[in-house]
Amino acid sequence: MAKLVIPLTAFVLPMKKQGKPRMVKMTLNNWIMIHGMKAGRMIANKRKHQIQAKIMPLVDQAMVDGVSPIDKNTKFKFDWYFPDRRTDLDNWTFTHKFIFDAFQASSVRGQVFMPNDNLNFVVATYDDFRGIDKDNPRVEIDWNN
Repeated sequence: MAKLVIPLTAFVLPMKKQGKPRMVKMTLNNWIMIHGMKAGRMIANKRKHQIQAKIMPLVDQAMVDGVSPIDKNTKFKFDWYFPDRRTDLDNWTFTHKFIFDAFQASSVRGQVFMPNDNLNFVVATYDDFRGIDKDNPRVEIDWNN
C-alpha cells in the first residue's frame, strides 16, 4: 500500500470574502459560492490550478522517493486530520477533485502519476475523520488495487 500526505493548507487560498482579503478553505461551500459570482467559472479554474500547484510537488517528490504510479482499479482511503471542527467532512471530501486532478498533472521523467481519474482507475474512495490536529492538519491518502 502506498501513502501520500497533503497538508490541508494546500486547500487554503487568499480570497476577498465580504469585501476583505482573507485566507479561505476551498471546500465545497466556498466552491459553490465562487460559481455564483460573476465570472465564477474562470475564478474557479484559477483556484483549482493554484491548489494543484501546491499538491503536484508533493506527488512528484513521492515519485522520486519511489512511490509507484497509480494503476487501474485503485481504491483510495483518505484519513482526515482537521485543525478544528468548523468544517464538515463532506465539505472537505470535495477536495478529492483537486487531489485527483493534481495526480493526473504530475509526472516525473515522463511517467504520469495517474493517467486518468475515471472509473478505470478510481474504483472506490473511503473517508475517515481521524481527529483534530491543530499543529499539522492534513489528509493522509493510502491506495491499493
